Amino acid sequence: MQRKVFERFDGAHVTDDMLQEASKLFSENYGVWNEHAAELMGKFAKAGSHVRLSKERLRSEYILEGASCSYARVIVDGYLAGHAFACRWTVNSKIVCWVTQLVVHRDYRERGLAFGLLNELKQDGDDVYGVMSSHPAACLAAAKAFGSEFTTCTQD
Repeated sequence: MQRKVFERFDGAHVTDDMLQEASKLFSENYGVWNEHAAELMGKFAKAGSHVRLSKERLRSEYILEGASCSYARVIVDGYLAGHAFACRWTVNSKIVCWVTQLVVHRDYRERGLAFGLLNELKQDGDDVYGVMSSHPAACLAAAKAFGSEFTTCTQD
């Protein structure tokens, strides 16, 4: 039996060690650049190489100063198996929780970890949830975690 521990941290309590682990998880499991990436993004985006993100960039782009940001992670049998970052803003008197990153290690996918991470990020008082992803698994986990279901999608 696997031991799963879900944790949530406010942005101010996210350490450099946590971000280093998150950087490694992202850089090894998020995705790879396609053959058009270099022309669109620059020479660093070599086709077939992993998309990478440093701990410094995670801090500057996902734990925003002056914003209410959170980091959730799941540890499975002592290993970081997934994480999610989110920020909250107030727009027209509504609190918007925007999930800016959701990554699950490839060896731990399809076990409900993304759903669990998103549940960790939920807070009383949130009015609207969104996820910055077009990946079907992330979208389905968000729909399940945030209380919406859809069984069919039209492309019209």
